[in-house]
Amino acid sequence: MAQLSRKKNKIAVVGGGPSGVYCALMILNLFEKNKFSDYEITIFEKDGFLKTILKTGNGRCNITNYTPDIRDFASNYPRGEKFLYSIFSKYFIFDTLDFFNSIGIETYVESDNRVFPVSQSAKDVRNKMLKALYSFDNVKCVKKCINFRSELCDFDFIIVSCGSRGSENLIKDFGHGLVEFKNALCALNISKKFSLEGVSVKSLEGDFIFTKNGVSGPLIFKISSINAYKNFPYEIKIKLFDENVLYDLISRFPKKTIGNLVSILIPRSLAKCLVSDFDLNACEVSKSKIFEYSFLKLNIVSASKVGEIVKAGGVKLDDLDNYCKSKIVKNLWFCGEIINVDGFCGGFNLQNCWSSAYCVAFDVVRSIISE
Repeated sequence: MAQLSRKKNKIAVVGGGPSGVYCALMILNLFEKNKFSDYEITIFEKDGFLKTILKTGNGRCNITNYTPDIRDFASNYPRGEKFLYSIFSKYFIFDTLDFFNSIGIETYVESDNRVFPVSQSAKDVRNKMLKALYSFDNVKCVKKCINFRSELCDFDFIIVSCGSRGSENLIKDFGHGLVEFKNALCALNISKKFSLEGVSVKSLEGDFIFTKNGVSGPLIFKISSINAYKNFPYEIKIKLFDENVLYDLISRFPKKTIGNLVSILIPRSLAKCLVSDFDLNACEVSKSKIFEYSFLKLNIVSASKVGEIVKAGGVKLDDLDNYCKSKIVKNLWFCGEIINVDGFCGGFNLQNCWSSAYCVAFDVVRSIISE
């Protein structure tokens, strides 16, 4: 019996997280649309396929953010904003929602523009993505850690989508520049320990909560992301309330204590920590003090592992073209968190996964079919 030759186009996807699996699905769909079958995809994942998606959106999977303007959307990325203009022009939120709808994931938009599955379940998203993946014959999933370029020499096309953890050596082995990975979207530890653990605050800049060693919550995640490469310690100032509102309260209730009036605007326990003349009549407090009480100053000493969702850093964007293809190594692409792109909370990081994965898939399929 004659020996069958291997398929001509062997594609390796290193990393079975959201971007890797999505990229494989896009390749499979594009080849099917073009009625092309001379290929095979192998996805390598050291842990569990799509395991990381289970924690997204607090277990609900914040699929994307319904901000239709590309530039407005891209402004939510401290690193990679301009790079994403081109990526999003090729594949954006509407394409993402169409795909998830096609595999049985209905979605809805919350008041803050975050998009979630109607099922409220990241597990449901994971299961339906994997079901769609396993419906194709030209793909296989291998539970194995790929660390070195030499292990991939049998493949014609390589896609690296393994995220940030432990990928430094792989990036360097391919000769690419690496922007050091740093914690982002994480809680922050502070030098002065308030006895306020569990106290939630709604400030003018966003919501946050005090923890045992510092602060956490949406506003803090944003601050930690913006300052990911800032040296510790550093100081932050959070505008708690509009001082004009406090002036109005003082004019109405001049004989009430300043502490009681400030406690109308922020939690009383926090007011006791900030207002030095808590029991003084409000009408006797200077304007400079009133202004001072409207801010919370914190000395940040370190990033916490609590709440960490993504890392800043990764493959230098100058080493990639506008399809995330390497300018250094032939037939090599990167997508997802491994590239130096990271966004705020709200579905932005997953949209980077979906969009960069599609661009890679389109370019890989185009490269193969045009040969």
